[in-house]
Amino acid sequence: MDCPKCNSFSNKKNGIINGRQRYKCHDCGYNYTVELKSTAFPRSVKRQALQLYLEGLGFRSIGRYLGVSHVSVQKWIKKFGQELEDLKSENEIGVVDLDEMHTYINQKKNYCWIWIAVDRTGKRFINCSFGNRGTKTGKELWRKLEKKQIGEVMTDSWRAYSEFLPENIHTTSKAETYTVEGYNSIFRHFLARLRRKTKCYTKSLEMLKYSVLLLMKYRNKELAMVD
Repeated sequence: MDCPKCNSFSNKKNGIINGRQRYKCHDCGYNYTVELKSTAFPRSVKRQALQLYLEGLGFRSIGRYLGVSHVSVQKWIKKFGQELEDLKSENEIGVVDLDEMHTYINQKKNYCWIWIAVDRTGKRFINCSFGNRGTKTGKELWRKLEKKQIGEVMTDSWRAYSEFLPENIHTTSKAETYTVEGYNSIFRHFLARLRRKTKCYTKSLEMLKYSVLLLMKYRNKELAMVD
């Protein structure tokens, strides 16, 4: 049987799980079994759930639409997040826009900040980091970018940026962060958990990370929606 993730025919046996033979793909390392349980949903349904999620529906809405449990939907999305590869981007980037946006986890007092980097010319998400609004989280994002050849970095006047960005390429101007602010609105629009005044909310940092990274891959056209 070919790999359900990358369609490779190169595999090896990798144990027995619940009475079914498991295989491991030589090309991508994915583990899979030959036969689905009678109660299991095909991967095409799970892919449909993922697409609906990345188009703005919440777990319960997707569950009602597909006729499945919202818990199953949550587990599928989590699994897709666990299988994610790193975001792709050029090693040479002319202009990078950085910005932060806030959300909360479980309670409105438990704030979490998402730091986002966008390639202005390539119109792509580059990377992100999660934490507070302080320098530590900003540095974590910059460490993911500093090996790239970056021409300019545009930010607003938040003081943390000046503590880790090289002065010779850093421009502080609210007027120059229009690209990343537009990309921030993509998160608010297409992830139910990030909308303001919504009944959907994040219960764990893990699911927040998976959701943001999945949407980044999806909007970058790096996420195949059909096997």
